[in-house]
Amino acid sequence: MFEHGNTQQNVSRNHNGTQTSSHSTLQAETSVLAELLLNPALNAKRMNVPAGKVLYEPGAEAKSIYFIHRGQVRTYRVDENANGRLIEILGPEDWCGEAALSRHPLYGEQATAVVATVVTEVPVDRLLQVLSQQPKAAVELMKQLAGKLSASRADAAGLVFDDCHERLLKTLVRFSHSAAATPNAEGVVLRITHQQLAQAVGVARETVSLALTQLRQQNLLRTGRNQLTFNPENLRSFERQRGRSHDAVINGG
Repeated sequence: MFEHGNTQQNVSRNHNGTQTSSHSTLQAETSVLAELLLNPALNAKRMNVPAGKVLYEPGAEAKSIYFIHRGQVRTYRVDENANGRLIEILGPEDWCGEAALSRHPLYGEQATAVVATVVTEVPVDRLLQVLSQQPKAAVELMKQLAGKLSASRADAAGLVFDDCHERLLKTLVRFSHSAAATPNAEGVVLRITHQQLAQAVGVARETVSLALTQLRQQNLLRTGRNQLTFNPENLRSFERQRGRSHDAVINGG
């Protein structure tokens, strides 16, 4: 079985793992989405989702897309043995269930609220009709979904080209901008277990635990109960340094 865990709500971040560029831009994007979701033609349903509740299962018919107002939702790819790979940690202003927009018959993933969460469920047929009359909202949604697609392709490439240590470093940096992370004086506190991190990286928990120990011994992060504290920029620098060393070995330098 895979582990959802328990986390705390964090500040709003955008879909591609970076903070929004400016307060005014965020307000403009939020107002566009708020206007869209308030349109009665959508027949949208705002819901309070308790921690641990599943929004949709992989085999569920993909009829709706979900917009997150508050809280945190994690999405997983699940195999026939109920083993899961953590795909995304989503927070305020994010969407999930986009398989419905592409007319896939099933969601193909599981989405679970890990803290008390507020979402709006939007029937995709109604959404597509309304978007044809609201080009600003259509553009904003397209930008978000394009960012998710780009991130998914980069993640898939990492499974082929990166070793487990490099994937771990990239995953930590990516999640440092997610709803599971809280800024602090040292960088961020990421609330995640070793098992959940292993699900995201695609390796055994023991492998992740060993790699985290090595990073801790190099003073690149601190470990705590179900949380990691680190500076994302330091991890980025370390990742680049590893890459240069690897290239030097390959080139006989």
